[in-house]
Amino acid sequence: MGNKQFSQAQKLTILKHAKQIGPKEAAKVAGVHYTTVYEWKRQLKELGEEAFLEHQPRRSGRGEKEITPEQESAILQVWNDNPAFGPGQVRSQLRRQGTTISIRTIRKVMEANGYTAKQKQNQVSAPERFEASRPLELAQMDILEVTINKVRVYLILLIDDFSRFILGFRLLEQTSVDEVIQLVRRAVDQYGKMEELLTDRGFVFYSWRGINRFEKYLENQGIDHTHARPHHPQTLGKVEALNKRIKNELFGQEHFSTLEQAFSALTKWVEHYNHKRPHQGLGGFLVPAERFHGQEQKALDDIANSRDVTAQIQDIERSIVNLVLAPDGSVTLYLLGQPVVIKGGSHV
Repeated sequence: MGNKQFSQAQKLTILKHAKQIGPKEAAKVAGVHYTTVYEWKRQLKELGEEAFLEHQPRRSGRGEKEITPEQESAILQVWNDNPAFGPGQVRSQLRRQGTTISIRTIRKVMEANGYTAKQKQNQVSAPERFEASRPLELAQMDILEVTINKVRVYLILLIDDFSRFILGFRLLEQTSVDEVIQLVRRAVDQYGKMEELLTDRGFVFYSWRGINRFEKYLENQGIDHTHARPHHPQTLGKVEALNKRIKNELFGQEHFSTLEQAFSALTKWVEHYNHKRPHQGLGGFLVPAERFHGQEQKALDDIANSRDVTAQIQDIERSIVNLVLAPDGSVTLYLLGQPVVIKGGSHV
């Protein structure tokens, strides 16, 4: 199936046949890929018949570029494995597998197979963005309310600000200070201690009368506790975005009869998010685990050299030691995210 050129009148004739025999069958008769017919169909709907016939396509001498069966199969496989992905995320995942396909080709294949782009909401003034400079410098925690089989439950998420890596989660019928403390304690035991924790002023995180047990725990651990400004959820933007994603992709798509079923599905979702899903906030090619575990540059080098990095990610080990150069020229040694102190109280 080589590159072909058609006049607008010929395209319209093919589209009229497609109404009778179907777009894919009409594409076979015309000798083009079925995505091309779907693209013409979209243009006809947008322009109307008269404007469609008068339309002069850009780069008319190039013809219709062929989409190979291998490309189509690769695109649909990634999309099938990750149904919440858009064309950009599919492209990133393919790049991680060592395959480069243009986003235009990916979008054409996806749209011809039922993909519909989400409508963008009207943008309000963007909040000021901030980001930690290394793993465990700052963590964010929030509580999301969801419904399972008509029962209200609560999802507590703890994420690393720098990498968006999910450090831990809880799915509970009731929130409590004890559960929040246990979540942080387990994350510290598994990954190391965060320097600062950002939360809202919910009752498990904050007391308007003195200091509650969670705040006391953080104080004893030497973890700075910062609160988002009241009625200003953008401060917790990263974890809020994660809340929305989980709600839309998991709890909004699947029905769970029990808390145990939901927890099992959530565990798989988090594993996929941390280790397999390229994150747009990390440049579109990295997964959170690569950035959190100090494998960012290696992964980017492998992707640039068309190596498949998707099979390596499960074997990532935590980068125990990091050297950080500050703007003032000083160098600090971090062990599991914590600055190493030598005699005299100064950092290495």
